[in-house]
Amino acid sequence: MPADRTALYWARKGLSATKARALGWHIFARQAVVIVSGRQPNVPYDAITALGSAFCRVTRVKLHAMTNPGPVFNALHVAFPALRQIKLEATNTQMSHTMHAPTSLTHIEVTSCPAFAVCATPVPCLRSLVLNMAGTNTSALAFARQHARTLVKLVVKHIHVRDCPMLVLDENNLSVEYGQVQVLRLDVLGAYDPELVAQRMCVQGTPFPSLQYLNCGSLYPFANNVLLRGALHTLRVLVISVDATVAAWLLPEATCLRKYTRLAGMEARIVSRADVGDTQNIAIHARVLDAAFQSPHMQWLRIRYPNSHVAEYSNKPKIKL
Repeated sequence: MPADRTALYWARKGLSATKARALGWHIFARQAVVIVSGRQPNVPYDAITALGSAFCRVTRVKLHAMTNPGPVFNALHVAFPALRQIKLEATNTQMSHTMHAPTSLTHIEVTSCPAFAVCATPVPCLRSLVLNMAGTNTSALAFARQHARTLVKLVVKHIHVRDCPMLVLDENNLSVEYGQVQVLRLDVLGAYDPELVAQRMCVQGTPFPSLQYLNCGSLYPFANNVLLRGALHTLRVLVISVDATVAAWLLPEATCLRKYTRLAGMEARIVSRADVGDTQNIAIHARVLDAAFQSPHMQWLRIRYPNSHVAEYSNKPKIKL
């Protein structure tokens, strides 16, 4: 238990509500770290219920599971009735229970959870979702699509380029619209595999009509402007990996960035692959620079090569979202 009383650590032996009151920490706790170990995976339900009367102000929970987290996950709303944010890490676990997320949640972050999509009930207030696809089944993307109407921020880390269409297309291959998403960050794997890059899809639809911040710094995963389509009057910051394919649709002419009427900042990361010569990279660099200088609202521009800071131009502080 930390001395500053800002977090409750509930480990294998548990912490009773009586002891918490005796210490006087139930008044201060805002965050709980719940560890479900392999030695004692089933915490008694009455003990979880008792915690709720003491830690009614806890709004954030980190759940680290080394075995099936289902029973504990399903009881969190009882233990912490004010719960709004949860971070779930369930490495090498087998889900044997259907997981029902508390309906009060506004933020969920999932790391290395092989079957997170077994969450059967929707979360009506969910505004922010972070998915780390390393060790997480791609069915978790269905959870993102399920909450497309309410999400404002969507971050997907370590997603393979071939799996990206599942984020914007449903099981019937129809476009999904994330009508309120303002911040989108995709950390895409496969940037230096020419065969995979060549297979990027041209996807139809307008999945992000309210987008203000787009970060695809590792690899832009599509062969067209599907992520930016519809954001002509909302986009403020663009961080994008630029290769010849992206340059063809993003920078077809020097005035192409003017159509993004609110674009104030841009970071272009030039992709240097083994099959691409320096001449082509220099040409892309020049096209980015020319287009940015002709964009009347651009306040800052950064152009990067991998592991190297190339050039930065700014007349005002960067916008942070």
